[in-house]
Amino acid sequence: MKKFLIKISKALGIGMIAITLVTIGADATDHFDNMSESIIGHLFFKNDGPCPANMVFIMDDQDGFCIDEYEVSPSKDCPFINPANQKETRSNLDLKTCRPVALKEKTPWRFISQTQAQLACAKAGKRLPTNKEWYLASLGTPDKNEDWNEDDCQVDNNWEKQPGKTGSAKNCVSSFGVYDMIGNVWEWVSGEVDNGFLNNKEIPEQGFISSVSTNGEILETNKDEADENFNKDFLWSKEKGIRALIRGGYWDNKSDAGIYSLYASFEPTYVGAGVGFRCVK
Repeated sequence: MKKFLIKISKALGIGMIAITLVTIGADATDHFDNMSESIIGHLFFKNDGPCPANMVFIMDDQDGFCIDEYEVSPSKDCPFINPANQKETRSNLDLKTCRPVALKEKTPWRFISQTQAQLACAKAGKRLPTNKEWYLASLGTPDKNEDWNEDDCQVDNNWEKQPGKTGSAKNCVSSFGVYDMIGNVWEWVSGEVDNGFLNNKEIPEQGFISSVSTNGEILETNKDEADENFNKDFLWSKEKGIRALIRGGYWDNKSDAGIYSLYASFEPTYVGAGVGFRCVK
């Protein structure tokens, strides 16, 4: 009788192992293009979602994407944690172990050109967001026109420092949970305006934004009158030359800053105190 029970137990054990392996195999097949969502991903990679740590998943009409939760800063392995000029940025980028990280309570990485920001994201296995991706991730961020305080997005020197530490304002967060999309520092996105054309479409003249597509493309502007429906946000642009794209506004743009705001007047080589970036994957 004892031997019989042992045989039954072994058979049941083997059966359970087989069922488990089949289940894991089927689940892995179902999540082949995104192993982080599979059983294996949760067990071995300890990832609670489709994105790496400190990134937020954004739904779109394709497969979705991950974006840094905060404006990025140099990692602790970088020689300059808060670059004060382009030379220090170059020194950071020359070091193999120096990468951008998206962490709370850090100073955004500034004095970096669009091209250098693209390189920095690549070092982290990421890339700059497209104009559309940045816009989608920003949706739901409160875009106030006046009476800003320390809990709001910094567009009126309303934080203790300029730029402030990432994630400083509890109200400056999008519907997806992405911080500081408005204000603090402008953010580089990929793409450029070529003699007044963006993606083969002519962009409007510089002015207050009065119409935007569902992809965040600015369709119309008004030179003289701010539009409340678009939170008095502004488009800066030049008709001639190659102009890079930055979004959101910085700490002193006031109502001109916002989720619709776009600055297309700088060349891709521009560096400054008020321009940073974040990455996507």
